[in-house]
Amino acid sequence: MPKHAAADRARSAGAPRRNVREEIYNAALASFERQGVRGTLMEDVAREAGVSRPAIYYYFPDKDALVLEVIVRQVREIHRQIREHTRVEDGLPAMIDASMTTIRLSGENQYIRLLTQPDTAGLTARLAESDIVMGLQRELWYPLLEAARDRGELRTDRDFDDIIRWITFLEFSLISSGEAFGYATDDECRDVLTAYLVPALAPRRPAKPPEKMP
Repeated sequence: MPKHAAADRARSAGAPRRNVREEIYNAALASFERQGVRGTLMEDVAREAGVSRPAIYYYFPDKDALVLEVIVRQVREIHRQIREHTRVEDGLPAMIDASMTTIRLSGENQYIRLLTQPDTAGLTARLAESDIVMGLQRELWYPLLEAARDRGELRTDRDFDDIIRWITFLEFSLISSGEAFGYATDDECRDVLTAYLVPALAPRRPAKPPEKMP
């Protein structure tokens, strides 16, 4: 075997293995920042990553799958931070704190801001209902919901998935449109959650019987 061929093979063996999926993901983020989510084509991401179109479709079958990957990673990071600062046993107050943390961190996250722009919000909302995102939501919210129910703070006529969808809807609305409706600060968002989410989650009280006419 020629010496130069052996040397080339040795260098290849010692080179770090290329993580193509990660390179595509990072290229997608760069493309979203530059062109927006809606304005980015799969070809743009392939070009940014330096891979062929067949290569990008091997890892992500379509643009929805690529956007979903971005959503999943951002949600995981937000949930990690929520768990670090939330006491599950605190019940309903912990749920409000978790929602507030979601809203605040989402507002600080450039990619979530891009994903909740008017031209992309519909796609993001649809992908938020995907099995993988709902699975992440259940991992975060089920322990909080169970604690609140054990404390008698939570209604029992709705299943947890319904409640998670209510919470997600309110969070998404405040993240994407809160400022336009005058809910820009933490205090304003907390006031909305306290005024509308808490009563909606509270146990149903039996209706008072009608007063008898004299």
